[in-house]
Amino acid sequence: MTTRSRALFAAIPLAAACATPPTADTTGLDDLLLEEAAGGFAGSVLVARGGDVLHRAGYGLADREAGVPFRPETVSTIGSITKQFTGAAILRLQERGRLRVDDPVGRFFPDAPPDRAGITIHELLTHTAGLPPALGSDEEYIGRDDYLEAVWRTELQYPPGERHDYSNTGYSVLAAIIELSSGTSYEEFLRREFFDPLGMQHTGYRLADWSETHVAAGYRDGRRFGRVTDKQSHEDGFSWHLVGNGGIHSTIEDMARWVRALRGGEVLDAESLDALFGEHVDEGYGDSFYGYGWVTFHLPNGERMVGHNGGNGFFFADLNFFPDRDDLLYCLFVNDARSEEVTGRIRRLLLGQAP
Repeated sequence: MTTRSRALFAAIPLAAACATPPTADTTGLDDLLLEEAAGGFAGSVLVARGGDVLHRAGYGLADREAGVPFRPETVSTIGSITKQFTGAAILRLQERGRLRVDDPVGRFFPDAPPDRAGITIHELLTHTAGLPPALGSDEEYIGRDDYLEAVWRTELQYPPGERHDYSNTGYSVLAAIIELSSGTSYEEFLRREFFDPLGMQHTGYRLADWSETHVAAGYRDGRRFGRVTDKQSHEDGFSWHLVGNGGIHSTIEDMARWVRALRGGEVLDAESLDALFGEHVDEGYGDSFYGYGWVTFHLPNGERMVGHNGGNGFFFADLNFFPDRDDLLYCLFVNDARSEEVTGRIRRLLLGQAP
């Protein structure tokens, strides 16, 4: 199951949060990451301001047993950051008149039970549909139709629309809606509409351009997990325990290209962007609000940080941008044990604090 953590936001020092929005300063970043790599950390980091890349590098080993170094072009899973692609795909289909975010799921699934048929796409996007967090293991293969049957058999956790409760299940239902509305597979739709036009050739589940040596292996506490792609070797593709909610792979460069294009209006129109990044529901903390696959955090000085992260215990990815000063930070790690701590150190350094 891919998850999202709030710990990185909580780790931002109050002094930094209350300061004047700073300019990203990468001085000392390489030394910090080389120090971490000497202790077993591995991953890649990209820092950008506008269209200028300030730091782009890989550290440690992407495959310890084979001695393959982690490079900026190394491919790794982005975990739950996948969800913002799902949100963008839904909005692209809305722009084309194929659906509306206030459509009920019963429009797409006539066999949905009565207590679920009225769940809206908006409720699925904002984790307010009442569906459970997950239905099974990521590595357990299940096809789309069997997955949907399992969704309809589960009990609702709460009445739809009552509250926000993070659900991977809901985003896989959204992926099925994308397939039914577009007439193609979820990954094919993303590739045709987003990845190919933007030159994101190393992003996807199965259709991306990479070899095994390009894909990182995950580790935790010295134990090898391996590659997600190896554990999703079913002839019919990735399990629907992952499709739409997690498991997409990418590189730091592809993801930076995506954020630039998205924020620059190359992907969605202004109304759709407002919906994608909208502060639709309070996550329950009073300072973070879920959109359509993105979270907006309000820092004490009024500055905003928009992002999402994801991991599975062996991989971790964290993508954030600061719209008030046009900074982007993307981290892609293969050892989840210290990933959040390392990302916290990076952010503190960029904010001018002691890491």
